[in-house]
Amino acid sequence: MNRASLYPISGFLIAPPIGALIWVVLYGGIGEIFGGISAWAVIVSWVISAIVGIPIYLLLKAKGCINFRSLTLGGALISAAPWLLFSFPGGTTRSVVGQTIFIENGSYTTAGLLYQLKFLLGFGFCGAVSGLVFWLIVRQLVTRPSN
Repeated sequence: MNRASLYPISGFLIAPPIGALIWVVLYGGIGEIFGGISAWAVIVSWVISAIVGIPIYLLLKAKGCINFRSLTLGGALISAAPWLLFSFPGGTTRSVVGQTIFIENGSYTTAGLLYQLKFLLGFGFCGAVSGLVFWLIVRQLVTRPSN
């Protein structure tokens, strides 16, 4: 295995779990870092990375677009996309959490939309951090002077 393929492989093994663990800390607290949710978050981050991240990386690489901006923005979008896809009310006509109505008559209320936006931004932030970590690993391939 050559050095050029070792950087992306290392990036795909290291970067997604870092974003996942940041998500666990943000939404569960530091005490959850060694809990079962962390293991699930790491596994899910690897699965999403394998299904979505690797093909997007290969596409960006083929287009010559591997840079800080593309990887951090790509990480944010890849991380937020599953939540966005699974957050439609569907068959739910009403959802109440505590005293707050999130879905009424099959549509999000303002409180529900703000809740969804908060989660999307949280996932996006964690994905951007993963993208940053990935960039720090693979930038050696892009910024290394040619011989």
